[in-house]
Amino acid sequence: MLQAIRSKTASIVVKALAGLLIISFAAWGIEDILITRASELSVASVGSHDIDPVEFDYELSRETQRLRQSFGSALSEEQLVGLGIGNAVLQRMINDAALAEKAESLGLLVSDDQVTRAIQSDETFQGFDGKFSRTRFNEVMRANGFPEQVYIERVRADIALRQLVGAVDHSPAAPRKMTEMLRSFRFEKRTAETLLISASDQADPGTPTDEQINKVYDDQPQRFTAPEYRKITYVHLDPKLLMDDVAATPEELQAAYDANAQSFIKPEQRTIQQIVLTDEAKATEAAQMLLQGQDFMKVATDFAEMEPAAVNLGSVTREGLLPDLAAAAFEVDSGSIAGPVKSPLGWHILKVTEIDKGFTKSLDEVRDQLAEIVKREHAIDGLYDLSTRFEDQIGGGATLEEAGASVGSPAVTIEAVDRDGKAPGGAAAAGLPDLASLLPVAFAAEQGIESELTEAGDKGFFMVRVDNVIAPALKPLADVREEVIAAWKEQQRIKSAEAQAKELAQLVDGGTDFKTLAGIVPASIETVGPITRGDRDKASSSVIAKVFELQPNKAGIARIGDDYAVVHLLDVNAPSDGSDTMSVTEMDGLLDQDVGRDLSAQMIEAMRSELGVEINQRVYNAVIKPGRFDPNQPL
Repeated sequence: MLQAIRSKTASIVVKALAGLLIISFAAWGIEDILITRASELSVASVGSHDIDPVEFDYELSRETQRLRQSFGSALSEEQLVGLGIGNAVLQRMINDAALAEKAESLGLLVSDDQVTRAIQSDETFQGFDGKFSRTRFNEVMRANGFPEQVYIERVRADIALRQLVGAVDHSPAAPRKMTEMLRSFRFEKRTAETLLISASDQADPGTPTDEQINKVYDDQPQRFTAPEYRKITYVHLDPKLLMDDVAATPEELQAAYDANAQSFIKPEQRTIQQIVLTDEAKATEAAQMLLQGQDFMKVATDFAEMEPAAVNLGSVTREGLLPDLAAAAFEVDSGSIAGPVKSPLGWHILKVTEIDKGFTKSLDEVRDQLAEIVKREHAIDGLYDLSTRFEDQIGGGATLEEAGASVGSPAVTIEAVDRDGKAPGGAAAAGLPDLASLLPVAFAAEQGIESELTEAGDKGFFMVRVDNVIAPALKPLADVREEVIAAWKEQQRIKSAEAQAKELAQLVDGGTDFKTLAGIVPASIETVGPITRGDRDKASSSVIAKVFELQPNKAGIARIGDDYAVVHLLDVNAPSDGSDTMSVTEMDGLLDQDVGRDLSAQMIEAMRSELGVEINQRVYNAVIKPGRFDPNQPL
């Protein structure tokens, strides 16, 4: 084929045509002919409506900003994409477009007066006087990047959509019988009594046969499979490595003492109550009443007419009170009364209810602790220089072992460790440092490649290399035989507990008094209820399910972990008209709303199917991609 083309292009005519083609490309620009820009495409189409990628980007930005205001600015663009925010926004825009097209086809008209009333009644645009503010409206438009006419048309469209959806949303009414049935289902209360049959209380089932052992081993391979182990080598740049070479000077010790004074000096604190009166004579009278043994709070609230919250000052230091008040309050014993004392606020009567003497530790008493603080600060400062030299060694081609040795931190190898820090024998892996992030980094790393130098808080830095990966493997039966036997016995005890529970339930159904069962098993009878189906915190879910399956005075069983409960239903109570139960009318309103929402959703889905929805995945991906969307980018 290529040879044929070459032979044809050898003619003068073909060469002339090729020349004209090249000139046309040069004149018009080959890029403009071959490239389609994002802004020239739609991200989705619904019937005859196209959703512009710029508009989609705008709505996505607004939703992103709203979520960050609600959940914090720490949400990254990658996290938002992972949460599916882009798809949620696009689907909402598709629904709006479908409704808009249907409203247009039905000829739903919205007058200018309706639009004006809607905008002027929006609290967002109200000024300090509670009325519509043109200035506030303009500010909001600028802040949100809305041209005024665009916003007005959007309000007009929203009103039309509400009219269309409202016709469906508010018209349905749930059948009264359905409301009564659902109310009865939701708020019916039942009471039962239960007796727990524990698997651990069952008799030893004996020794299993080889056939039984093999069956358990074959049926539960995950239980007897060793986890993934990794052989790792790490270097830990620990601040402690540098602490021994640091000597704290007296000035540094004093500075550390001052900086951590709150840990070494606690001033005396007193818990104080007060009565404040503006009249000296009344203050003196109140003090006499207290001396006669009357209750301080009663005098404060009845005689001084103070609120209880104003009486209690709480725990205060000497500096926390006015000087005159502090002098009086800090000179009396606990339980004593001081005053009346004059202050700019009036006449105070003070009662000391509790004294915390506080403490003061001298510098000499905490010298060793301060020396550790100073040494650690020096070590952390030196650690950054150490880490730089270490990384330079790695960057220069040194192995992890060589780089560690060059900075005085020898590499450590652990032959096998799982994600939980255990060695194959089940014990803690020897040589594993107290670094919470070491194993997660090691189990995310590729074999044979050093990790990044990872910061470990005040414990310095580390770098790890995975030397070998030992894949999960089923342990030989000989090595786990005792575990398999224990698993078999566990199964048999569970089966025994189930059989005993079924037997007791049959006895109850046959007329045996439930209370006599407590003499058969080592457990006490417990009452459950009255409960509704939603009272998940009052019993296990399996017990609640069984309670609402049973007929009155009948029994059944419910599994709880490895154990079984015998459940005996005592009584059933229909929903009352009390304050803790929703009325039929309230339930009716909720169901009407639910039915309306369901019908609205079905209507929108039917519109989408009728109109047809197409999504341009290339444009969609370009818009949601982290970073600023460029509408002129080629697609």
